[in-house]
Amino acid sequence: MKLAETVTVKEIGDILGISKQAVTKRAKKENWLHEIGPNRIMAFQVRSLPSDVQKAIVVQKDVAPDLLPVLSPEAALEAAKKVMSDLPGSLGAYPLNKDSWTPETAISQEVIRDPKVTKWTRIIQEARNVPKGWKRRAWVEAVAVKHDTTFQTVYRKITSYEKKGLAGLHHTKSNRNQPKSWTPEAVDWWIGLVLKREHRKLGKNVLYAILKEQARKRGWDIGEYRSALWWLKQKTNPQLYALQRGGLRALDNTLPPVLRDYSDLAPFEILVGDQHRFDFWVMDEETGAIFRPEGYFWQDLRTRCFYGGALDRKYDSYLMGLALRMGLRVFGAFGSIYTDWGKPETGQYMMGVMKDMRNLGLFVEREVDVPLELDADAEDINPCAIMPGTHKKAIVRNAKAKMIEGTFGNLERILRDVFLVPGYVKRLGAGQEENEIDEKEKERLAQRGRLLTFWEFAEKVLKAMDYYNREKAHRGVLKEWAWRPRPRTATPFDCLKACNLQGWKPVYLSPEAVDLIFLPRAKRTVDRGRVTFDNDIYEHQALVEIEGKVELRFDPMEPNWLLVFKDGRFVCQAKPVEYSSMKDRTLAQRKIEEKRRIRKGFILEYRRLTSAIPDFREYSETPAIERAAALVTREQRAQAKELKEQYRERTPEELAAEVKEIEEYRPKANRPIFRNEVDRYQWCLEQQELEEADTAFLTEYEARMDEDTRNYWQIYKDSQSAKLTARG
Repeated sequence: MKLAETVTVKEIGDILGISKQAVTKRAKKENWLHEIGPNRIMAFQVRSLPSDVQKAIVVQKDVAPDLLPVLSPEAALEAAKKVMSDLPGSLGAYPLNKDSWTPETAISQEVIRDPKVTKWTRIIQEARNVPKGWKRRAWVEAVAVKHDTTFQTVYRKITSYEKKGLAGLHHTKSNRNQPKSWTPEAVDWWIGLVLKREHRKLGKNVLYAILKEQARKRGWDIGEYRSALWWLKQKTNPQLYALQRGGLRALDNTLPPVLRDYSDLAPFEILVGDQHRFDFWVMDEETGAIFRPEGYFWQDLRTRCFYGGALDRKYDSYLMGLALRMGLRVFGAFGSIYTDWGKPETGQYMMGVMKDMRNLGLFVEREVDVPLELDADAEDINPCAIMPGTHKKAIVRNAKAKMIEGTFGNLERILRDVFLVPGYVKRLGAGQEENEIDEKEKERLAQRGRLLTFWEFAEKVLKAMDYYNREKAHRGVLKEWAWRPRPRTATPFDCLKACNLQGWKPVYLSPEAVDLIFLPRAKRTVDRGRVTFDNDIYEHQALVEIEGKVELRFDPMEPNWLLVFKDGRFVCQAKPVEYSSMKDRTLAQRKIEEKRRIRKGFILEYRRLTSAIPDFREYSETPAIERAAALVTREQRAQAKELKEQYRERTPEELAAEVKEIEEYRPKANRPIFRNEVDRYQWCLEQQELEEADTAFLTEYEARMDEDTRNYWQIYKDSQSAKLTARG
C-alpha cells in the first residue's frame, strides 16, 4: 500500500501497536501538524511526524518517490533500502539454495524443454513485474488478455509456481503410471505371482501362462507378455527380489550401510576382533606339512592400532584369549570388545574369560552387523553404537561388517610388499593360468625347502602389525584428526600419541590378574601328589595333601609350569616331574631322599596328632588259654566229622555208583585260550569229542559262513581226513 502525505490516528496506532488515545496524547504533547478531514477524522502530515514514527510507517507502507525529500534521514534511508531491494545483490552474497530440491520442486530435462512450461514462465514473470502506476490486479488482467487467458488462471499458475517452482507448471496426467488396458487387480496379482518365493526358479513365460488362466477365470483384462514384463519392471525393485531370493539377510545387504565416526571414542575404549586365514603357505618345521595359518586379531576403533594378535594352524578360543592377553600386556586395559557369534567366540573358555572380564569392569559386546555392499569402504562402516553392559546377537555371513575386515587386506599387502613373504595362495577370482603359476610355485618352494616355517611367518606377522601401527599412513586416522595443526599424513600410533598428550593414560592390570583371566583351564585328578596333563606329569609338594579333582591353568606357549586351583583357591605352581636314573647314582639318591623326607614328615605329623588320643574300642576279656582250648576243640570236631564220613559203611547202590564214577573218569584235554572265532572253530574240528557249548558254536559259526569261506573249510576237513586215513 502506497504512503500518502497524511496518515490518520488509527493508522498510526496500528503501525506502532498502541491505542488511538496514546497517539492523540503524544501528538498534542509534541505538536504534530494535523488536518481535520471529512467526518471530522484527524490526519497528520507525514513530514511533521517524529523520525521514529516515520521509520515505522515506511517499514509498513510503500513510499512514493516524491515523498523521499521530505522524510527524516532515518526514514528516507529505510525507504531507499526498500526501493533497491529488488535489485540484484553482490556476487559474494550468492545464495546457496540447499533445500530447494524437494520431491515437489524437483524437475528434469523434460520439464525444461516443455514449451508450455516456457510459455507460462514468461507470463508469470511478466505478471509479477508490475509497472509503476499500475495496480497489481489491473496489471494481471492486462497480461491475461495479452496472452489470451483469464486472470484467475494467471493467479493460479503464480501460486503453483511459488510453491513448486517449474515443476508446478508442468502438466502431468492424474492417471499416470496407472494401467489402462490392464485390470489393476491383475497387475498386482502378476507382481505377487512373480515375487512369491516358491516361484523364484520358475521362468517368466511359465508364470505368465498361469496369469492368463487366472485372468480368464476371474474376468480380468491383461496385456500381452511384453506388456507384462514392462509392468514387472515398473513395479519391482532390487530390494523385493533380494527378499524373495535371500530373505531378510539379502534384503539388509541391499540397504544403505550405517556410517560411523570414531573420533568421540577414547583409545582402546572399543576393540573389534575377528579371525583371518592368511593367503600364504607355510611349512610345519616338525612334520614338513604345508598349510595356511590362521589367526585372531584385535583392533582399536579410535586409533586403528592393532591391539593384539595370535597365530596357529587353526584358530580357536585359546587363540582369542592369547591375542587379548598380548594387548593387555602392551597397551593396557580396554573398555569393551566387539566380536561376532562364531563357535570359538561362544566356547566354554571364552565364556569364562568374558565373565572374569566383567568382574574387572571390562565389557563384552556381541556383534550387530549392518548389511552393506561388498564394494563399500570398510573404513567408513560400523554397525552401530555399542552400549556397555548389553549383549546383542550377531548377524552371520556379513562381509566387511567390521572395520578390521578391511584391515586384513592391508596387513597382507604389507607382508607381500614390505617383508617380501613368498608362498602365495591362488585366488578364486583370478584366472586359471595365474592360479596354476601360484600352485606350481608353492610346490617348487616346498620341495626346495624355501617356504617360511610357521614360526618364521609368525615373526613376520608381528613385525607387519608393528609396521601398520607405526609406519603406514592411515586415511581414516587423518580424516578423524581432531587437533590443530593437522598433519599431511598420520599413522595409528600418531593418533595414540596425540591422545596421550591430550590427557589419556593407559591403565595396566597386574600380570597375575591377566594370567588368571586368560590362561586356559582344565580339570584333572590328583594322584599321590601329581597330576597328568598333555602326556606330561607335574608335581608339587603341596599336592601330596590334596585328593580329588583340581583346576589347572596353563599357558600353551610355556609348558614348563601349571597353576593349580582347588575350589577356586590357588594351591601351587606345579613343575614337570624330574625322572630318576638307573645309572646316575647321585640323582637317584637325591630322589630317594626327597621321598623319605616327605614320608618322614607325614609319619611325625601322624604321631603328633594321635599319640595323646587313647583307644576307645572294647576288646574281649576271655583269657588267652581258654580261647586256645576252644580253638583246638573246634578243629578236632571238624576232623572227626570228616573221618566219620570217609569211613562209614556204604550201601550196595552207593558203592556201585562210586565204582562206576571211578571207571568212567577220563582226564580232560587242556583247553587253550582262543584269540578269535577262527582259532576256536579250527580247534573244534580237530577234537574227537565236543562239549555241548562247542557243538552249538560250530553249528552257529558254519551258518554265518559265505560260500568262499565254506569251500575253504571243506578243503581243510578233507585234508584232515586224508591225514587220518594215511596214519590209519
